[in-house]
Amino acid sequence: MDHQLAAALESGSFAHGLRTAIRLRGLTLEQVQHELADRGVVVSAVTLSYWSRGRSQPERAQSIRAVRLLEDILDTPAGGLTGMLAPPRPRGPRRAHVAVSIDRQRLWTEAHRLDRVMAQLGTLDEERLCLLSVHDRFQLDEHRRPARLSITEVVRAQRDRVDRALVIFQGRELGRTPRLSVVRGGWPGRVRTDEEAGFLVAEVMLDRVIDRDETAVVECALQYSGEPETMTDYDRRMAYAARGYLLEVEFHPTALPVRCYTTTRPSVENTRRDVRELTLGGAPHAHLALFDVEPGIHGLRWEWE
Repeated sequence: MDHQLAAALESGSFAHGLRTAIRLRGLTLEQVQHELADRGVVVSAVTLSYWSRGRSQPERAQSIRAVRLLEDILDTPAGGLTGMLAPPRPRGPRRAHVAVSIDRQRLWTEAHRLDRVMAQLGTLDEERLCLLSVHDRFQLDEHRRPARLSITEVVRAQRDRVDRALVIFQGRELGRTPRLSVVRGGWPGRVRTDEEAGFLVAEVMLDRVIDRDETAVVECALQYSGEPETMTDYDRRMAYAARGYLLEVEFHPTALPVRCYTTTRPSVENTRRDVRELTLGGAPHAHLALFDVEPGIHGLRWEWE
């Protein structure tokens, strides 16, 4: 039980952590509701259900107080649930339908192998930071193979004394796990990989310790070697809503695709959907710019012939 709960709390998903804790304690939502009421906080069973399914998240002061009480009721470590809360949902009727987060298990087909790699790092700090925006710059060589991926993230601390960030990458289709370096904002910490599944999980030690609501900018680079396979797509898997996402794909001038499309899908359970075709006009690059980004899988795909 303790191992399952620890894995759920390290998943980075508040909904998954809450749902697992309730299940492992053998409680119904109604029983949890009554426990909260006995402690002076009224939360409906429907609201608890929405929280545990990722349809909404605690944001108001009374709701945050309820989450702290849940840590006691469900016997989770102090901060185990509150530390996983995502940034507040964007307000307004146009964004009312947007999910705040989804389980990481819905972003990768072999998420259990990713969990195994992350567990090798022990206590992870992923839940201590929220991702505000991310910029991926993907470069291909003259053989249509990946050459370099630069990742720039703007993150914000959700608690005090945060000293590291976490990078998760999968690239099995690229032929081998690439080598990671930190360009600015910190230095490499521990790195763990699953070569067969192509997962790379790495700590980035921040160049300064940040407290709650402070931000940091981290830039990493993944360098490919050998002869990885030809690339036809790239996507970013986002477990939480973010303010912005920019993806740039740079093709070699002697190896340009004939078509390029922006793509999206809510999870690996869904079929990838082409959103629109981009007009390249002979330019050796394409980009995708998203704002108020929904959790899910967003990227570009291209056709060589």
